[in-house]
Amino acid sequence: MTKALEGIKVVEIGAAVAVPIAGMLMGSWGAEVVHVESPGRGDMQRYAGHSLSAWTQYIEINYLWEHADRNKKSICVNLASPEGQEIIHRLCAEADVFLNNLRPYEMGKFNLSYEAVSKRNPKLIYANLTGYGLKGPEKNAGGYDSVAFWARSGVMEMMHDSDTAPNISRAAYGDSISSLGLLAGVMTALFARERTGIGQQVEVSLYNTAVWVLGFDITGCLVTGKDAMRPQRKTMSNPIRNHYPTKDNRWIMLGMTNAQTYWPEFCRAIKRPELEKDPKYADFDARQENAAELVRLIEDIFLTKTYAEWMEILGKHKLVWSPVCTPLEVTRDEQAIANEFFGELELPVHGRIKVLNNPIKLSETPAGTQCRAPELGEHTNELLAKLGYDPGDIQRMKEAGIIG
Repeated sequence: MTKALEGIKVVEIGAAVAVPIAGMLMGSWGAEVVHVESPGRGDMQRYAGHSLSAWTQYIEINYLWEHADRNKKSICVNLASPEGQEIIHRLCAEADVFLNNLRPYEMGKFNLSYEAVSKRNPKLIYANLTGYGLKGPEKNAGGYDSVAFWARSGVMEMMHDSDTAPNISRAAYGDSISSLGLLAGVMTALFARERTGIGQQVEVSLYNTAVWVLGFDITGCLVTGKDAMRPQRKTMSNPIRNHYPTKDNRWIMLGMTNAQTYWPEFCRAIKRPELEKDPKYADFDARQENAAELVRLIEDIFLTKTYAEWMEILGKHKLVWSPVCTPLEVTRDEQAIANEFFGELELPVHGRIKVLNNPIKLSETPAGTQCRAPELGEHTNELLAKLGYDPGDIQRMKEAGIIG
């Protein structure tokens, strides 16, 4: 079976997560993805298990590297060297897509701007992801997802009750969302190129993506000129779209946005049928007016039973709800397994490990794991030879620190 992106060549300059995940997903559909790293140490993601110890379980298997960088080849090039820059230009001259997270000053410094790179290849899709965008006073500012996506956009401020501190962001949360936006832009540009024969630049930023993700709130601010509302759990206007603690300190999320449809059945589920027609709770307006009281009432009921007991009870009724799961529980979830969320990857030393599959499923050209993540500079010689460099040139450049 032909792979969806078989024959598509991708050059990727992007450390850490957002850009590499987009490349990894393209590789899962069969694209040839060349990950460019600096000689010596390489991509910081190779060592992220140590620096992210508060977020990750550090073991000998570098699962973070495999998550973001499998399905690729690695070449080590010193971008500060004119000869190194020429290597990138040669790679891009034969490529379909150039993925990068270069800021404007870096594009100029390394002679890798869209104008410079596309001269040799007008059909190239030049896909750029930054923290804050290519314009404005902060276009050259560094921006990981914790600051550019989570904090700057308003997401962090909206994700906690008023009497608690803002939540710490999850590792690569905004990166992962932004990578899908970058992927969508690249695929759209490739489709447009099929029609027009012309390449173009694709621009995505963590900040812009986060503002889009918070679109319901930000749009309200644009229209009303007022700040976004931040609902509080204890006074949630729709008490059956809220989360409640159980007897054993777990949580259940009720998600009945269309509350009136589900209110009678919910009252039966919690064995309080008399609440259905109680004037204080009988319709949405009444429940909203008496929200604090009803939230306390429902909470007291949920505290009488365990997490497992509530899952069994709620599972017998036609309601919209979910257990609040831990990530480990998700890996064992029958629904996730049935829908092939997880796959396997063979590593030379550690054997088979489980990984997350591409979340976008195509019926006729499905994604798959093509290969493990590469060793540092594993494919440097191979790729340079294909570009026409002879062994003597390759050795000389290695000795000069231009490649690795």
